[in-house]
Amino acid sequence: MSSKWGVAAAVLAAAWVAGGCREAAGVTGDGPAWPDTLVAASAIGAPRGLEPVRAVMHVHSIYSHDACDKAPFDEAGRPNEACLARFRRAICTAGLGAVFLTEHDRHLVRADSIADALLLRERDRPILVDGSVRASRIDCGRGSDGTLLFAGAENQLMPIALDSLPSGSDEERRAFYDADTAGTAAVFRSYGAVVLLPHPEDEPLATVAALDPDGIEIYNPHANFAFKHRVHQGLSRFGAIFDILPFYLRTTAAHPDLALLPMFDANHNAIGHWDAMLASGRDPFGFGASGAHENSLPWKMADGERGDSYERMLPWVTNVLLVRGGAEAADGADGDDARRAVAIEEAVREGRFYVVIEAWGTPAGFDFRLEDRAGIAEMGSAVALAAGQRLVVELPRVAGTTGAAPGSAEGAARAADIRALLYRIGPGGRRTIVAESSERIDVQVPGPGAYRVEVGIVPRHLEPWLGGADRLREVPWIYANPIRVTEPSMAPAVP
Repeated sequence: MSSKWGVAAAVLAAAWVAGGCREAAGVTGDGPAWPDTLVAASAIGAPRGLEPVRAVMHVHSIYSHDACDKAPFDEAGRPNEACLARFRRAICTAGLGAVFLTEHDRHLVRADSIADALLLRERDRPILVDGSVRASRIDCGRGSDGTLLFAGAENQLMPIALDSLPSGSDEERRAFYDADTAGTAAVFRSYGAVVLLPHPEDEPLATVAALDPDGIEIYNPHANFAFKHRVHQGLSRFGAIFDILPFYLRTTAAHPDLALLPMFDANHNAIGHWDAMLASGRDPFGFGASGAHENSLPWKMADGERGDSYERMLPWVTNVLLVRGGAEAADGADGDDARRAVAIEEAVREGRFYVVIEAWGTPAGFDFRLEDRAGIAEMGSAVALAAGQRLVVELPRVAGTTGAAPGSAEGAARAADIRALLYRIGPGGRRTIVAESSERIDVQVPGPGAYRVEVGIVPRHLEPWLGGADRLREVPWIYANPIRVTEPSMAPAVP
């Protein structure tokens, strides 16, 4: 651990030891019980026969050297099964439909195959596509459909949904995962990967463009907490420590799952890089993640969970994939699980999804689409400019209960304030607001460009668990992937 992290750890450890007995709202006492599990993904809803699948795309298990308090394996090389069990339990608790592992290279080089990288355990079901293991299904029990797990890596670039792994010595495999030059993304794609760029706030725009990722990480809580990421955004190096300290000192009665709220800051650097890439004519999708490791805040909070537990962090930031059903979305896949795995990968590759900071609540009913005479263009699509095209945004509501009776005066007082912004990133690179509304948006397409949506929320429905703290402000809730409108001669066919 670096000396800077050592100082932070010492401060937090002292705070934990010295903490008072103040209870957090929703943990004990008279307040409403905290909703410990997210509502089912089906409550999110999806139009036009698409299925909402809740997914995470940046997460670490025992194949990452810095996971599990930097002890994913013991000195004898035995895996930390307790930490792995917590990871798997959190996946099921969060109701995730898909998890894209992103392991660091030091231990991932031990994996000789996708099956090895997926850390198969008893009752897991390998999923074969074209005769090879492509993913696995974790049985979550309780009537759940389970979770599909995909193999991937994180170093400078983050290839996910790999179809195969490199051969050779540990050194040769490490060089494969660590590659960071122009052309690396193409090599990863030859292994079937979707290539992502994590933590783009640390990189100059020229580097981002040269790496040519399929997707850019536009929000990760690490950007608000980790010292180096904060510095690269112009934030104070130690500011997050002081934001989270009251949760350990118990000087706040806010529920610890809301610890993200006081330290939250939109990752403007990453979004700026994303918009610049869109302005250049490239179309990387944006994705969000929590990057959970269980490696930085081991001390327990008021709810008995460590500060950075998988169970706490995985639901903070998710991605809602809009998955097509039926065999047409999975040609060549044999069996229901295989078809589902291919369809999930397809939704990611096409950018047919949106990012949700689900710490503020689960959205229900969100939709962003382009309508024209040819039909509907989904997020991730590119279409030719034509007369009569319209961009439509359906604002979501917060799904699930909030501790107040629906329709009551108390419930109305706690209703979240929700506002959508429809942005255009024009050919010249300028970002403009096409429409801004707290109600449905329906506007004519003004011209060529990449159009994307952000939805902000003032999460008043969380007041019962804020313990009286005045922390309510508008924060980003949804980042929707873009729909590109091109000049007629440049447009590909609508998928």
